[in-house]
Amino acid sequence: MPLANNSRAVTKVLWVTLLANLIISFCKLAFGIMSGFISVIADGYHSLLDASSNVVGLIGIKVSSAPPDEDHPYGHQKFEIFSAMGIALLLFLAAFNILGAAMERWDSTEIPESLPIGYLVLGVTLVVTFVLQRWQKLKAAELSSVILHADSEHTRSDLLATIGALAALVSVDLGFHEMDTVVALLIGLAIARAGIQIALQSAGILADKAPLSAEEISERALEFSEVKKVHDVRSRGFGSGIFVDLSIQLDPDLSLDAAHEIAHKVEDRIREEIPEVHDVVIHVEPFVIES
Repeated sequence: MPLANNSRAVTKVLWVTLLANLIISFCKLAFGIMSGFISVIADGYHSLLDASSNVVGLIGIKVSSAPPDEDHPYGHQKFEIFSAMGIALLLFLAAFNILGAAMERWDSTEIPESLPIGYLVLGVTLVVTFVLQRWQKLKAAELSSVILHADSEHTRSDLLATIGALAALVSVDLGFHEMDTVVALLIGLAIARAGIQIALQSAGILADKAPLSAEEISERALEFSEVKKVHDVRSRGFGSGIFVDLSIQLDPDLSLDAAHEIAHKVEDRIREEIPEVHDVVIHVEPFVIES
């Protein structure tokens, strides 16, 4: 899919997710504050954080979808990674606040009030969050979007948080009041873990970690009998914007036109068989038998 169309599709997913997260967070926070369940409040803030990350993502996509220009010949796609890093930062902040609130409740004698409507609120939001996360994950794979993958991981941690909050609600009804605090602590740790995973993945892309193996690219070039040797294979980028460069060695007796045609065939083969590749640069050299 062209990068422009890809960006529009990612933006659509983020807008739908933003609306869903705002509704979900409002429902959770309303019940959490009304009942005093710190685990539900933590879950609600986590959903609100999901919505904030959607806004960060939309801004990042807007900037990253700008076409290449004289100062940015490779495009602006890496701005999407800064958005993913922003999501990671928001996750760390949420984890810090939730863990702090849980530790304060640990020494408190306050007991949350269990209300029947809590089961309805958490049950419905759990189903909606599950459907939303699966949809995001499928779209992330379909569109090769780092930010949608990061957001789906964020939503998955929200799903686990809601399950934990529901378990805390049941536990309090059974007389295990401390479970509310325990679940809040677990939610905080789960959020921190998701933040670490997103930060590490984003750092790898910013450092130009190779998204494709040299063997994967070389195999495509060596499918042509005219290509005697392949070396200096490199790749960088992510999603549907991967850039590849390599050197191929051909028979030195070939004409310039013939060598140029073979290089084009190699480029076309790589782009056909690896759809994520956006551009290929090939350096042609004469093949010399090493003595």
